[in-house]
Amino acid sequence: MKKLSILTLLVALCLGTIQAKAADLNANTINLKGNSNTMFGNFEIKELPLSNQAGELVRTFELSYEKAQKTVLIYLAQRANCRDYVVRSKNLEVAYRCKKESFGVQLVPGKYMKYKPELNALFLSQNEFDRQRQISEGGQTVEESLGIIASYYPNLLSRTDLLN
Repeated sequence: MKKLSILTLLVALCLGTIQAKAADLNANTINLKGNSNTMFGNFEIKELPLSNQAGELVRTFELSYEKAQKTVLIYLAQRANCRDYVVRSKNLEVAYRCKKESFGVQLVPGKYMKYKPELNALFLSQNEFDRQRQISEGGQTVEESLGIIASYYPNLLSRTDLLN
């Protein structure tokens, strides 16, 4: 009888630990809201489950705007001293890189690339792309970077109807 009680106690402790860890994971997910200061109005960013990008499990976020029908996905690949944010809508993909000394836009590196460069170029505002090469000095948090992306990404679209 004592063996059964001890086993029951161990199982209960294990289940309690698993539930506590699941609650911690949910507490650490990102959910941001703000004004994009673009024609698309307010934005919301929700963290989704991890997804597989180029053979890596990466954090994934869904970016939506109040005045846009289509959403944008953001994939975050973290490495030492560098974060790559691959930002992809139906028509355009770019990467924002956060290094110790800068944060700005660039073309998606080869292993994360989904769209052909020629197709991507049709929907990219090259003037805005050049302006966003260095947005800040870097060093910001993931939340701050996501907020910057939500405010800057719409300006990269060559046509405003690309998110509708």
